[in-house]
Amino acid sequence: MHAAGPFTYKLWFTIQPVFQQIINSSFVRLLIRGTLPLRCFKQYVAQDILYIVDDARALAITAAKAETTDDMYFLLQLAKDGLDIERALHADMIKFFNIDVATQKSPAFHAYTDFLLHHAWQSPYPVALASLLPCFWIYHNVGEQMKRIAVIGNPYQKWLNTYSDDIYVQYVKRLIEMTENEGSKASFAVQEQMICAFSEGTLHELRVFEEAIES
Repeated sequence: MHAAGPFTYKLWFTIQPVFQQIINSSFVRLLIRGTLPLRCFKQYVAQDILYIVDDARALAITAAKAETTDDMYFLLQLAKDGLDIERALHADMIKFFNIDVATQKSPAFHAYTDFLLHHAWQSPYPVALASLLPCFWIYHNVGEQMKRIAVIGNPYQKWLNTYSDDIYVQYVKRLIEMTENEGSKASFAVQEQMICAFSEGTLHELRVFEEAIES
């Protein structure tokens, strides 16, 4: 998934060192090979389900700040679909992989959701939007790479398919375009805040992967 213009290109270029760490992390490499210990995968998915709920909250709060009704509707739709994914994971993945439901967030996931909710409540709309983008953009790109080179018969293929369907691709594309639009017209100070939020969100993505492999 490519940038939508100069500003989102700058965002993506800025986080390349951390993105490469994500791609080369033990969690991603073992997941691609299908050799990730099942306990690590279960830990990650159980925490991801809790994350999705707070991510939906952050999307809904940010939607209230949107300047257009089209953008507001889109962000609310993302929030709803996130909750639908959470329900599907409960109904399908948890049973399929025999995952114990988590009731409390791990340190890395707790820090990530606190970061998202803080920006949703406290930051200007463009900055809140930039804080939400890494989850979607990075997940898609990591998921696409994993799907391309995953081994045949990968036991985690069912999960790998979740974030690479056509609807998800269109959502990511639209969110990138919205961030480009906001960034291109923002003041230099707001642009810098957006870059910082996007970069910090990317670091949180790395930390949740690292935490899962350490569990």
